[in-house]
Formats: sequence, structure tokens, C-alpha cells
Amino acid sequence: MRIGINLLSVIPGKIGGMEQYVRNLLSYSMNAGDGKTWFLFLTNHNFHTFESQSNVHKIMIPENANAHQLFHHWIRTLKLDLWFCPLLVLNPADVTIPSVINIPDIQHEYYPQFFENHALRWRLENYKSSAMRSSAVLTLSQFSRQTILQKYGLPAHKVHAIHLDASKEFSLPFDEGLNQHVIQKYQLTPGYGFFPANTWHHKNHLNLLKALVILRQKYDLRIPMVFTGFAQEANQSVVNFISQNQLWDQIKWLNYVPQGEMPYLYKNAGFLCFPSLFEGFGIPLVEAMRSQIPITSSNCGSIPEVAGDASLLFDPAMPEDIAMKLAAILLPEIRDDLIAKGIKQAKRFSWEKCARETLAVFRSVVRK
Repeated sequence: MRIGINLLSVIPGKIGGMEQYVRNLLSYSMNAGDGKTWFLFLTNHNFHTFESQSNVHKIMIPENANAHQLFHHWIRTLKLDLWFCPLLVLNPADVTIPSVINIPDIQHEYYPQFFENHALRWRLENYKSSAMRSSAVLTLSQFSRQTILQKYGLPAHKVHAIHLDASKEFSLPFDEGLNQHVIQKYQLTPGYGFFPANTWHHKNHLNLLKALVILRQKYDLRIPMVFTGFAQEANQSVVNFISQNQLWDQIKWLNYVPQGEMPYLYKNAGFLCFPSLFEGFGIPLVEAMRSQIPITSSNCGSIPEVAGDASLLFDPAMPEDIAMKLAAILLPEIRDDLIAKGIKQAKRFSWEKCARETLAVFRSVVRK
């Protein structure tokens, strides 16, 4: 099977968990040794971040080129059997060979107010039409699968829920030298709460920050927090809230952190707090399980499905509830119970399983 993959939208370090999905899925799939040949369609900003090998070929699409025409040219010239768009929509939309897309979630159908007008319009114009045109739709959880089926009216056999895993860095042996480097580089005091997320509106930073204020004002409890991630649409309101409520003394904001250092930010954390309002999966949940730290998180979206009983759940719209769960997760008996459950829950996830199930979908659409 000759598979073409549209990777033009992979912007290194900028697209959150979906970058980890793409890189880990491709790594495990391309090493399956099953006779497939892969053609990666890349551009200037990511060409150097993917490796060629005997069964993997890289093709540069110049940023100022007519990508639509070039895609069709290469699809014909390379005699591709399958076209895979792992990031949201089918491009080109009029591809004439079997095609598979990945829609991680359809948040815009539930929280349109979180999107700027042009972004919302683009999603409304492209998501459903891509799902209708493609041969199969992948998504990341049963929650997302059900929302896609409900909103888009697709036949059930066309939409496939395939769970992810934490990135491969979380399965590497512990490196004390690197651990000390990370502690010193970021001046970490172990035991902090951790929340890795770009400041998109749905990540719900503000209600977490409000919970910290409640704990400080009502209970004289100051929980230190470490945040990572790029500035996005909600960033200014987040920064303003921190400043207005004098929270900088208990918050450390690290922005982008190299992927190889992330396991050590987890390992030195006291817990993960994941207050997101809407998730198609939630890779940080599995990263925390692999790091053997306890989790407190939202009770909505895909989060209960992924976390199982390994998280202390809260209502993400209620800062008071978040505050109570933050206080509870500091108790040793609750921490120990959640860590043990997380170790068990993490066994449900693997990139080998993700790759195997994805390749099965590829084979099914090509046979048809």
C-alpha cells in the first residue's frame, strides 16, 4: 500500500497534543514492517523535523505554491492508494482515491463563542463536508465519535474511535542527570500542581485561577502551580487575572518546554490539574498516569472516559468545586489511591494499539 500524508499543518511546538499524535502514530506505523510505503507531504517549517527511511519519502510543498494542484500531481505520479489527512479536514477536498481524516473533536459545535469569526466559519465550512467526502473518519474517543455521529449524521461504520497514548518520552528510563537539569533550568520546587496547556478558551485557565484565589482567601492555602504552553486567544485575560489577584507569587509560567523535558515536569509535580471544558482525548491525563502522579480533572467531554477512576473529578464551571478537589488531592490517602488507579488505567493505552487499529482502517477503505 502506498500512503500519502498531508502534514502541512504540523507546526512544531504550536498545535498541542495533535503534534504528539501525528509523530507517534507515524513512528509506530512506519516501523510496522508490513510492506507499506509512506509519502510525507511537508513544508519549510517542518520538513527537517521528520526523518526519511527506506519506506518513508519526504516531499516538499513550497509555502507559496498551489498546494491543491501539487497534491493532485503527486497523487497521480506516485500512484498512491490512500490519502491521509491527520489534522482536521480533507485537503484536497476533491481527492479521487480512498481517503481518511482525523477529527479530534468538534468543539465549535458546542462552544462556538470560543472561536474567532473566521476560525468558526472555516470549521463550519470544512469539518462536516470533509467528514462526508472522506472514506473514513478517525477520532480520539468514544465521546468524540458519538458527537460526530450526532452532529454530522454519518453512518456508524464510517467513524472510528482510536485512543492515543503519552508520547514515547514518557516510556524512557529515568535520567537523574536530565531530571536535575530540568529542576535547575526552571527553578522547580517539587510538589507543585501542574497544568500543561496553551491558553485556548476551552482549557479553562480562569476557573482554575479563581479556585486558587478561593483557597488562599477562605482557607489560607496557597498551592503553587506550574503552567506550560503557548499564548493563545485567552492569554490576555489569564495574565490580567493573575496580576489583578496577586497570584504571581504562587505561579510559574514556562511557555514552551521541549518534549524531552516534559516527563520531568510531571515527575516533580505533586499532581496534574486538568480543568478543560471540552476534550476529544486529553493526552496530559495519560502522561500523568505514566508519571505516577495523581490527577484532578473536569467531569466532562472525553475526560471521564480516558481518566476512568484515576481522577478526582470536578465541575469545571464551578471554581469552588475545583478548589475543594485541589485541597483534597493533597491528602496522602487520596493521592496514593489515585496513583494506584492511574497505573492500572494507563495499561489501556499504547501507540502500538493506536497504530494497529489505524492501519486496519486504512486497509478496509482501500479494499472497498
